[in-house]
Amino acid sequence: ASAFVAPTAVLVGDVVVGEEASIWFGVVIRADYGAVRIGARTAIEDNVVIHATNDRTTVVGNDVTIGHGAVLDDCTVGDGVLIGSNAVVLNGASVGTHSVIAAGSVVTVDEHVPDGVVAAGAPATVRRTVGSRAAEWVEHAAKESLAEARAYRSDNIGDPGHHDIKCTTRRKPGAVTA
Repeated sequence: ASAFVAPTAVLVGDVVVGEEASIWFGVVIRADYGAVRIGARTAIEDNVVIHATNDRTTVVGNDVTIGHGAVLDDCTVGDGVLIGSNAVVLNGASVGTHSVIAAGSVVTVDEHVPDGVVAAGAPATVRRTVGSRAAEWVEHAAKESLAEARAYRSDNIGDPGHHDIKCTTRRKPGAVTA
């Protein structure tokens, strides 16, 4: 009830959004064949795509910032993570708590990024542990997004209760219909 969901965001299927999370403009969260769980105070910035397929679950922890244009597909992101703009986290991959995935990086299929590191590149590799500067980015991004979402909500923009909710029955590929 306290989440911010931008009017142009599209959430489809089994999606749960945590308290005070923010889903910004142009975001698409598609969980029509799987599930997506977004943690409390997590910011999903403009034009992010999050997907879940084939009875899988994409999990994004608490106090996470997912940068503009990132793509997450059937993966797990731990608490306090910063995913940079245009980064990609692919099927079966996981990102440990308090880690940073640099902008434009690709965490490949089934890869695991440990807790408390900065990973960069395509494919993403661990470059160093999270130092004070990277930790400041994570904390600053999360606090800034939370404040901005609260401001939008105080202007009656992004209240999930004000969105049109449409339900549809979809059949999975290969399902037999009478």
